Amino acid sequence: MYNVRGNQCKYWGDGMYGLVLEGGGGRGAYQAGACKAIKEMGLEIGMVAGCSVGALNGAMVVQGDTDKAYDVWYDLDPASVIDFAASELADYAENGFRSEVLKDLVRNIKKIIADGGLNVAPLEKLVKDVLDEELIRKSKMGFGVVTVDLTQRKAVEIYKENIPYGQLADYVIASASFPAFKRTIIDGRSFIDGALYNVLPVNLVSDRGFKNIIVLRTYGLGIKRHFNRNGLNIVSISPSESLGSTMDFTNKTARRNLERGYEDACRVLEKHGSEPENG
Repeated sequence: MYNVRGNQCKYWGDGMYGLVLEGGGGRGAYQAGACKAIKEMGLEIGMVAGCSVGALNGAMVVQGDTDKAYDVWYDLDPASVIDFAASELADYAENGFRSEVLKDLVRNIKKIIADGGLNVAPLEKLVKDVLDEELIRKSKMGFGVVTVDLTQRKAVEIYKENIPYGQLADYVIASASFPAFKRTIIDGRSFIDGALYNVLPVNLVSDRGFKNIIVLRTYGLGIKRHFNRNGLNIVSISPSESLGSTMDFTNKTARRNLERGYEDACRVLEKHGSEPENG
């Protein structure tokens, strides 16, 4: 594990908290950094909900592997996510996935998308390698994810106890099935990224009775649905600087965003801990 700060965040607060992780693709490293700070502060998390990359990070929090999540992002590279020509990935990464570079990338992969989407077999393998379904199911923390069932044309907001045994990793992958990726198939049905329905599923936590909720923002693309804020004490941890493109999975950007997430979480939570709660 790598400590980006040199000293630990201060402990604050008592009681049980809900945690919501927004979708955001490559910006997910920011959440892993923030989760490291939350763990160091000793906050007790009772319920976690995530969309897209937030579902993956959230699952690792639930299984008690926040440090592993940090390390996965620290060592990340584009080839860990997309099975694309290594030389081309290197060229795009070298140019920082800027908007004009992404336009060129889109032009070059149009045929791939037309044939069913980018091959994200490396991402699927990564998810299945790092997630432990038994640990997630046995954890005292609740867990919910969002995806969209294209076959049945309906949104799916589902808790771990309602996911058929052996399919938990599949639902996490389905939640992160970006429209340009190959579709995730579960029981013969096609699924797509949950961000197309609810990129910030606060409702999955508040509906379980949690009033104190920490929200990890990335400002990723997607639909942010309205939820009832009455009675909720929401602490939002948001990027203090740009996190870069949601399709930037380069090592350099991931490490920078890990540090930003950790520092922002320490700053926000330490400040919040010194103020009265809003009820």
